[in-house]
Amino acid sequence: MKKIFTNVLCLAFMFLGAPTAFAQQPETSTSGPLFDQLYRQDSLLFHYAQKDCNTQKVQELLTKDFVFYHDNGLDNPTSVQPLANFISSINKICAQGHLRRTTVPGSLQVFAVSGQEAIQTGVQHFYITPDNQPEQLVEISKFTRTWKKEGNAWKMARELDYQVSRPLPETAAALYTPAPYVPDDKALYDTIAGLDSIFFETYNTCNLEKMADMVAEDLEFYHDRTGLMASKTSMLESTKKYICNKVQREIMKGSIEVYSINGYGAVEIGYHRFHNLVEGSTSHASKFITLWKRNNGHWQMSRIISLH
Repeated sequence: MKKIFTNVLCLAFMFLGAPTAFAQQPETSTSGPLFDQLYRQDSLLFHYAQKDCNTQKVQELLTKDFVFYHDNGLDNPTSVQPLANFISSINKICAQGHLRRTTVPGSLQVFAVSGQEAIQTGVQHFYITPDNQPEQLVEISKFTRTWKKEGNAWKMARELDYQVSRPLPETAAALYTPAPYVPDDKALYDTIAGLDSIFFETYNTCNLEKMADMVAEDLEFYHDRTGLMASKTSMLESTKKYICNKVQREIMKGSIEVYSINGYGAVEIGYHRFHNLVEGSTSHASKFITLWKRNNGHWQMSRIISLH
């Protein structure tokens, strides 16, 4: 009975932003079996391409429809290389001198799309050593790769490299740490943060009448795992049936950011987590984005995006 209830409860979470399972935490994008597998494939690719110049081995790590996209800056178009051209370019580079590639420590991330597809991103440096000359840094770029599983082997299907003109730090921590958030409009921030608190007080106390007043008729809810739900009525019904007295939401202190949208209202960004009162468990903190629409002084939630 408990298992059936848990499965039903998860349906409500997809509407209201909580993760679809409390018991199983998702694999992080910087560790785990998939991260390790693609890290090995990435290392092999550049070992064969740079150290060995073994293009036959390189091709074994690529799908037959592989395409490489390389950003050439604002003044030049992005180059597109299918598999044959990509292999040819490796041969040309090998003929020019030794090539070495490194990744910025901590920048590599992996995101599972499905059991058969994954995305790998990171920041890389390329160095070349021409004959009888010192090693030279020739490129600093960010990359995004699509890996697909063929049988038991992961193969790269797409790669996009986009150059970075400014110098990058030696560690990813300095690169990816944003400046502290300071609201441009403190009054607006206080208004939206207050509305967030009021709305989720209705969520936690099952005040559906007040909740309905705070949700726009044309509500659209986007969930990164389950897709789009566009029904105010369905959201209220799901809250009553599955959430009331069963789930409570907690905002992560200090996580809210608010930005004005001229002529519309404001966007709120933050992190929250959910407590399952029935099973006595708590979800991990997840990101949300909410568009608040102002109509004749009345604020309503019009668009909700739930990310995990």
